[in-house]
Amino acid sequence: MNSLIRLFFTFSSVSFFLIVYLVQSKINPLACLLGEYKWITYLIYLSLPFLSTFISILLSKLLAKSSIQKINSIEPCNNDFLANYLAFFFVALSINDTNGTTTFFVVFGLIVLFTFYSQVSYFNPVFLVFGFNFYYVHTNENVKIMLISKKKLKDPQSFEPILAGRINDYTFMET
Repeated sequence: MNSLIRLFFTFSSVSFFLIVYLVQSKINPLACLLGEYKWITYLIYLSLPFLSTFISILLSKLLAKSSIQKINSIEPCNNDFLANYLAFFFVALSINDTNGTTTFFVVFGLIVLFTFYSQVSYFNPVFLVFGFNFYYVHTNENVKIMLISKKKLKDPQSFEPILAGRINDYTFMET
């Protein structure tokens, strides 16, 4: 089950890459049906990352729970992964050769694979839209973990215990 949840996290975090490619390549399978309303296809494309992120949030409720009791320090990390994330857009925009579709899907497949196994798939800017924040938290055992939470965490002394879903040994999501 954890792998399925991680797969949804991965897809939702790289799905904008797919959307940018589809829009740039003017791929619109509904154009002939929608006529002058073909822009609706692009609206559907744009809704996919939000829908897949929402599904990820729902699935995260099925994760095994762990309690985070006390912490030594908190570091916000909402912007730490933004440069890596923006790289997906630049790659998607740069694919325009005659075999662009083949190239895109090979690169997209590699990015999905690497993102899934590198465990950076948990950073997804859409989580910010849904009110989540990303934090690096140092536990009392001096282990650095990433905590995805809707709470505004500022001071370790005012930290209240959190029950969070364990995505992996170093990443937790408050559900």
